[in-house]
Amino acid sequence: MDYEQFVEKFLDEMKQNMKDENVELHRLEVQKVNEKLDGVSIRYPDSPVAPTIYLESKYQMYQDGYTVEEIAESTTKQLEQIRKDTPAMPNLSPESARKNLYCAVVNAEDNKELLKNIPHEKVEDLAVIVRFKVGEDGSCIVSNDMCKHLRMTSEEIMEQAHTNTSKQQYECRNMNEVMKEIMVAQGMPEEYVNEMIQSQGEGCPLYVLTNQSRVDGAVAMADKKALEKACEQIGEDYYILPSSRHEVLLIPSSFVTDVKDLKDMVEQVNSTEVSKADKLSDHVYKYDSLNKKLSMADAPAMSESNSMATELLKSHAKSH
Repeated sequence: MDYEQFVEKFLDEMKQNMKDENVELHRLEVQKVNEKLDGVSIRYPDSPVAPTIYLESKYQMYQDGYTVEEIAESTTKQLEQIRKDTPAMPNLSPESARKNLYCAVVNAEDNKELLKNIPHEKVEDLAVIVRFKVGEDGSCIVSNDMCKHLRMTSEEIMEQAHTNTSKQQYECRNMNEVMKEIMVAQGMPEEYVNEMIQSQGEGCPLYVLTNQSRVDGAVAMADKKALEKACEQIGEDYYILPSSRHEVLLIPSSFVTDVKDLKDMVEQVNSTEVSKADKLSDHVYKYDSLNKKLSMADAPAMSESNSMATELLKSHAKSH
């Protein structure tokens, strides 16, 4: 069964499963960060919220051996849970915006279609966009249409989002410390982890920079105070490796002799370890403490510590 045949049968099964609820199913193309997805919007007669399910992932389940009936049944249960867990629709007003707007960064080229319809600012090859916090863990991208509902201009939206984002707490931690925490949390004995880290020696010091929630933490690249504070902690200028949209890795300049090697490393890890949805950029950036400026590092720049940095970067990506 090819993709379109699967979709037709799957939607028929969904309609049968949900016929008592008088639900409407609308197929649509959904523009997400870094990708377009084939989705189905589920519209309930008694709710303004219309959850969306994505058909590519359902087809993958079919290819993995599940029947269409099994997939439709599990999706129906999934939607029931979503309805129970969905927070109330936010009050779209300037007052609520002052509390719930915040910034995130995405790749500008990979999201050029998305950027046509949303407020944003450019930072090198990245774009700072605005999200509206919904409930404890949810959020949505602020569109130009939403700006109208909020009765705010794009400039006002960006300004308020920057104000809120500047209040975030960021953490800059040594990679060994982060990897130790992850491995211990996965059940590895702490003594064994300590021995393994010590056996690697000092090597190439990498630091992980993100926010406390560790969601959209790469926005630290657009926060001058966060970059400056990281520089104070590291003790010198540094290069930034875009690990994902949620965090970045920092490496002191004194350990870098060739930026091309760093760029190759980032491209390799992005292509093998980072999901399409979480990819930020294939470029390397540098923070200049004298001018307090972030720029894309296109000139020469790493050393024999490259191989260790590559392995640390790969293992960190896999752990997420």
